[in-house]
This record gives sequence, C-alpha cells and structure tokens, in this order.
Amino acid sequence: MQIGGHDTALRTAAQELGAGHWMSMRGLLATTDVSRSWATWTYRSQVLAAAAAGSNIVETWHAEAPDVTSVVMTARVTTERALRARTARHPDTHALWHTAMAKCRAAVYDAPDNPVPWICFLALAVIDEGQQEAEHRVRTPDPMLPPGPWGLLQRAHHLDPYNREAYHRMLQYWLSGAGTGTVATAEGYARWALSWAEQPAGAALLMLPVYVRLERWLRQPRDSLDMHWLNPYAIQDATTALDRWFALTAPADQSVQDLNYLAHALWAGQQYTEAAPVFEAMGRHITPRPWSDRLPESTDAELHDFIARARARCLTHAAGKPPPRRAGTPPAHSHRPFL
Repeated sequence: MQIGGHDTALRTAAQELGAGHWMSMRGLLATTDVSRSWATWTYRSQVLAAAAAGSNIVETWHAEAPDVTSVVMTARVTTERALRARTARHPDTHALWHTAMAKCRAAVYDAPDNPVPWICFLALAVIDEGQQEAEHRVRTPDPMLPPGPWGLLQRAHHLDPYNREAYHRMLQYWLSGAGTGTVATAEGYARWALSWAEQPAGAALLMLPVYVRLERWLRQPRDSLDMHWLNPYAIQDATTALDRWFALTAPADQSVQDLNYLAHALWAGQQYTEAAPVFEAMGRHITPRPWSDRLPESTDAELHDFIARARARCLTHAAGKPPPRRAGTPPAHSHRPFL
C-alpha cells in the first residue's frame, strides 16, 4: 500500500520540493482550475506547505519570483510551522504564531478571492487557547454553540462554500480544547453544520460526525473501545456518510483521508459489505490516521499489514453477499443561511 493520494501531479511537485526546486509547485498551483471550487487548490497548497515547511524553499521562491501565489504559500508555510511548534510545545510557538498571522494578513490583502488565507487564520486559532483575540470569541446565532472563530469560518465559506479544510479546521479547534471546546462541543458543531448544509454541495460535511466518533472513541476506557463502533448511532453516522457522501460524490472529489476514516468506521462497526467499495476506492492510498490510533507503536509495515487484513476481510465478506440496497436521495434539510 502507498501512503498518499491519487494526485500524481501533486506527488511530483512534492518530490521536486524535496530536491530543492520550487518551480513545479508554482506551475501546479497556477494550472489548478478554481472555476468550480477551490477544493483542489486548497488541498494541494496544504500538502505542498507541509512538504516545504522544513526548508526555506517557499521564501526562496518569493525572493526570486514574487507573485500572489508565493504570498499565499508563505502564509501556508508559516502557519504549518507555528502549528508544528504548538504540537511540540516549542518555546517559540507564540513568536511563530505572530509571524504566521502577519503573513496571513498580507495574503488576505494580496489574494482577496482566495479562501486559503482565511483557512490559515482559522487553523492558527488553536494556538490562542484563552481566546485573547476578539476574532476567536465571536458568538454564533445558535445558542447551543459557544463563542469561537465563527467569523473566520464564515469568510472562508463565503469564498468557497463548504470548503472541506475550513470546516475540518473548525472541528479541530473544538477538539483541541481551545476556548470552551470539548468533544461534546465538536459533536454539536458537526450536527449544526449538517443541519443547514445544502446537498450535494456540502456532502463532504457528512464526514464530520465520523471524525468526532474517532475522537470520542480515543477518550473512552480501553475495555469499551470495540463496543463503541457497534453502537447503532456510530453505525448510522458511517452508513449515512456512505449513502450521501461516498455514493453521491465523484471519485475525483473524494478526500483520501475521508475514504480512510469511512472505511475504518464501517469495518470497526462490522459493516463489512458496506466497507468493501470504500476500500476499493482507496486502492493503495492510505493515511496513517485513523489506523495508527489502533496500533500506536507499530512500524509502517505492521500498519500496512493491519489495513490489508481489514481490507481483505471486507472484500471477502462482500463477495459472498449481494450489495446492500441504499436510498440514493438525501433527506430534505432546513436550509438556514450560514451564521
């Protein structure tokens, strides 16, 4: 199995970064079509920033051939560095945070139509755990949800409705414990997002409850881990995502990470027949999480073997049964305007 995605051009550009060359990155982002949505551009810029954060290659690009995209990618890279510093509890975290915030402000000014700078602002909100910044304690009309960086999410949504990364960054904010965030808050947020998201445009948001399920599972006593996924509500979250995200979204628009999370949730819930087509859609492209949460001390080979056995079990089980009948039309939602 191969860790990564189906995006061959992205893998090539990332490999070029490893060799110290930035031109493939610039070329890839310049030719990425954003006329329908910013989803692909957002994802590619996120992956490239993660690959470039350990070097000064983006700064070199900006110094040698400055353009709007290099400004946005500088915001991306400095955001990634600040988040890594937070994870490592590095003493320079707040200095890196302020640097990233300044770069994001520059990117918003130079690229007002691009949602990525606002997504970066949203990602950086987790560092402000005490909600010292006013933009991190904005109230929402829903009285069941606490103040948070709602305005940043609204900005990103306005520029690219239902942008997957933006909504996941907000989910991570609540799961991080920033502000008054808890797993219960994250679950409430996920349900809120689904209560008004139009379908199929907002289909990616159907995966949010599956991500929350994993976090709730990780926080439970060890002796109840297996039963968590057999809970009818956990199974419903997974099968709903299967019916209304996986079945109704074009393969090119399916996140590899979402495929891995959905395959894991269905397999863990013993929905083997339902999981089989998701494993097939994954192919050899896997993401460490959620699988590594089951085998935290495993080697890559052990992790790959574990996933291969889960995949084989689901495919074998599905081969002996007819495909399940599914309702292909999502239920009606009350389409309330965002915020």
